[in-house]
Amino acid sequence: MDEDRNWVLQVLDGNKQAYAHLITKYKDRIYNVLYRMVHSREEAKDLTQECFIKAFQKLASYDLNRKFYPWLCRIAINHCIDMQKSQRLQTVDFHEIDQLSMANEQTPESAYIQKEFASEMREMLDALPESYRLVLLLRYSNDLSYQEISDILGIPVSTIQVKLHRAKQKLRANTMRCSPKGWSV
Repeated sequence: MDEDRNWVLQVLDGNKQAYAHLITKYKDRIYNVLYRMVHSREEAKDLTQECFIKAFQKLASYDLNRKFYPWLCRIAINHCIDMQKSQRLQTVDFHEIDQLSMANEQTPESAYIQKEFASEMREMLDALPESYRLVLLLRYSNDLSYQEISDILGIPVSTIQVKLHRAKQKLRANTMRCSPKGWSV
């Protein structure tokens, strides 16, 4: 946090080159969040660039006593949501299945079963309300703490816990419905 704070202070003091260090440090994490929201590489790249431009413009409003990444991530998420509303972008699930792990399966049958399961999981995740998907993304894909998610989304930790619990319940219920297809819970 001190390193980020120092870079921000340098930028605020007029050293615009210092911002490149923050971009380098966080561009991949922000891209991953945005990609999992829009599921389009090009769109995620554009949104990532736009996020860093917005953050640069708002840098004077950054609270130096707080962590930089949650602040930046909040800008990215809000920007993405705003763009989706204005352009009517369709969001898809954030949980991309690793195709390489499926390719290493021992039998074609097990690869098919895993691919079908991944497809069903995508559908179940897509069926969740956006706020639930977003909390799941931040918690499990970005491995953020409840407090960090709270800082990013601007909602209490207790609300984060409730949203995660409800999202898991909905996924569990949907998984139970898929049980006749051969999926185990």
